[in-house]
Amino acid sequence: MNPRIEFAPALFTRELAAYYLSCSLRDIDELRAKGELIPVGDTKRVKFRKEDLDRHAANLPERS
Repeated sequence: MNPRIEFAPALFTRELAAYYLSCSLRDIDELRAKGELIPVGDTKRVKFRKEDLDRHAANLPERS
């Protein structure tokens, strides 16, 4: 039996980024428009780096 190894993708589509951050596609588009998330790669498909998504999540204020 071979063990199954799973890795998070290095690049996230808009849809995966929204799922990963638990937000909507509109939220992703707004973050992109504000320059808070910068897409990478070719112009055919918008993709975001995992480290950029993690950085954004780490900078969110905590709820009290």
